[in-house]
Amino acid sequence: MGALAHRKIPSRYVFFLLVFLMYVISYGDRAALSIALPALGKEFTLTPVEMGWVSSSFLWSYFLLNLPSTIVLDIVGARIVGSVAVALWSCAMLLGGMVQNISQFLMTRVLLGVGEAPTFGVGATVVRNWALPKERGSVMTVLLTGMQLGLAGGTIAGAYLIALFGWRFEFIALGLIGLIWAAAWWLIYRNPTEGAHRHRRTPISIREVRALFRSPSFCGILVVQCTQNYLNFLVMSWMPLYLIHELHIDVTGSGTNTALCYLSAAVGAVILGRISEQIVFRNSLHPPRRRFIVAACLTGAASIGLLPHFHTMAPILLVLSISLCCLIAANGANTALLTDLVEDGRKIGAVTGVTLTFSNSLGLLAPIVTGYIVSYTGRFDAAWYMCSAALIVAGLLSIITVRRSITMHTQDEA
Repeated sequence: MGALAHRKIPSRYVFFLLVFLMYVISYGDRAALSIALPALGKEFTLTPVEMGWVSSSFLWSYFLLNLPSTIVLDIVGARIVGSVAVALWSCAMLLGGMVQNISQFLMTRVLLGVGEAPTFGVGATVVRNWALPKERGSVMTVLLTGMQLGLAGGTIAGAYLIALFGWRFEFIALGLIGLIWAAAWWLIYRNPTEGAHRHRRTPISIREVRALFRSPSFCGILVVQCTQNYLNFLVMSWMPLYLIHELHIDVTGSGTNTALCYLSAAVGAVILGRISEQIVFRNSLHPPRRRFIVAACLTGAASIGLLPHFHTMAPILLVLSISLCCLIAANGANTALLTDLVEDGRKIGAVTGVTLTFSNSLGLLAPIVTGYIVSYTGRFDAAWYMCSAALIVAGLLSIITVRRSITMHTQDEA
């Protein structure tokens, strides 16, 4: 028994590393479209509005399946769901590099969304199962920096792959990387109950979902998730084109500068998240205090509203980096709040799925709304102002509402 316990200590760090790499691959695949959009738009003769719809297409199935896929996750475990999900979306990437028209391409993006639907549920489940309560915020923030590393790597690698071989090769190469990860996850990861007595797992019920929305804490966390997701998807979809539009640079220059923003934001977020936890929990571990980290970081992310006042490279990249850094740290703290406050940890995957269903329904509008803004105004200014105001409001609501544990017990059960 002691030997088994000894082996579990390093194992969890391997699991965290694999989750980190899953986020890297997931967001690298998402970045593939944003950097390929100029070439793809030219090949298929797309307008800015049409490009906005194409950018959001994977979210159509993604947000619809967030809850169903995480219900399955809670029942069968992260090992099976993680392997199948990543293999599925990687196949979608491979097919995306082989399409002949925009209709076929849209179908591959919808398939991509199907595969990516349980991604964050898998990550939240692994953190809940394997991270110590006092370190969940830091672990989650570090894992979420994989998103930025994926966006950075996918953007810069994609830019050069497109310049050398074309956008189709970029999609195929990234798809192959995902298939390798899926095989590794199946071989390495083990659910914590494997080899022990298994508890009967029941899916989340409609009554339990309704009970979630009677919790002020859950509603506050959900509002934050919605607003940060909107900005996240806006930046992910449009930042390369924004830099090309604003700074008049080519696709490789845009890819390099976009990657620089993502990388600096990721490093800053890890430092900011760690320092924030040490300050907030310096006297005692009281999970609801994380809301102050969330609010402070959202205020920093609201600096995105300063972008319309700058028109040269250095200040634009600085504002983007600071805003993204704070956004990642806020996301990590907010996700840790959810994993800490949900009383029934066995259903954390489904609870995460509920939050993602609602937040992604708003997030999928970001590329579309921004496409219309750019089409009618010729600028991105209104998009940045909207996000800035929403982030500040969300931070205030988090402070006011997120105070108690999140229970899914109905009145009858109580």
